Amino acid sequence: MVKNRRSELDIITEILKLSKEGTKKIDILYKGNLSYTQIQSYLPFLIDKDVLEECMIKKKGRNHIYYRTTPKGLSLLAAAQRTLHFLK
Repeated sequence: MVKNRRSELDIITEILKLSKEGTKKIDILYKGNLSYTQIQSYLPFLIDKDVLEECMIKKKGRNHIYYRTTPKGLSLLAAAQRTLHFLK
C-alpha cells in the first residue's frame, strides 16, 4: 500500500514549479502547503544545488527577495514530473 504523504521529490517538484516565474517565500509556503521548517531546509538546499536562485528586486523603494527556478532546475523539474507521472 502506498502512503498518502508527499515524498521529498514531490515537495521539490512543487517548489520548482511554483518558482518558475519567480515568487516570494511566503507564496511558496502557502501555495506549496509547506511548513516554515520545511521551507527553511528546502530553499537553501535547492539554492546550493543550483536549481533555485534567490533574486533581489526593488519595488516601490524596497528590496524584495524572490526565488526563481534556474535552467538546471527546469530540467530537473521536467525529469521529476516524468518520474512522478510514471510512478502514479
